[in-house]
Amino acid sequence: MIMTMRLQPITKPNSWLIRLAYFLSRRTFGKVLSAFQVIYARSTPILRVMLKIIQTEKKLSLDTPTKLLIKSFVSNLNDCPFCSNTNEYLAIKGNINKQKINSLLNYRESDLFTAREKAMMEYLESVTYTKNASDDCYQQLQQYFNDKEIVEVTWLCAVENYFNMQAKPLGLPSDALNA
Repeated sequence: MIMTMRLQPITKPNSWLIRLAYFLSRRTFGKVLSAFQVIYARSTPILRVMLKIIQTEKKLSLDTPTKLLIKSFVSNLNDCPFCSNTNEYLAIKGNINKQKINSLLNYRESDLFTAREKAMMEYLESVTYTKNASDDCYQQLQQYFNDKEIVEVTWLCAVENYFNMQAKPLGLPSDALNA
């Protein structure tokens, strides 16, 4: 099902904070991302929450490739074109193999993923689809992640679902970012 953007992008925001966000988006991605024009331009409090989430994510103990893999996988599970494209762009910029990103939804059969990554992705899949995880799934995750890391994996899954639940219902398209 192809969805169209439900709100018109705001290309000339009044707020200095939003103009700054547009500038930083252009500098980072080469364009102003749809989320800025559709969501954040309409609500600076939501923009501030997004910025706080990004700051918090940077402080997590998980390594950057794992964080990027989590975000890419969850956005693909949710079939969110905007988030999937943005996360794929960031993952490839973060030196994650493009073939690996393209194989995310077939992780069980792929040799590109480690046993650790597969246990994590099974957990993420369960949490995203059912909002829970079986004892077996959780025990598998515990073989590869300590308690702190499990909390961080779960938090990143929740955060990505949060972002997906904004972008997808509002029909944000892929921004066609290419790394």
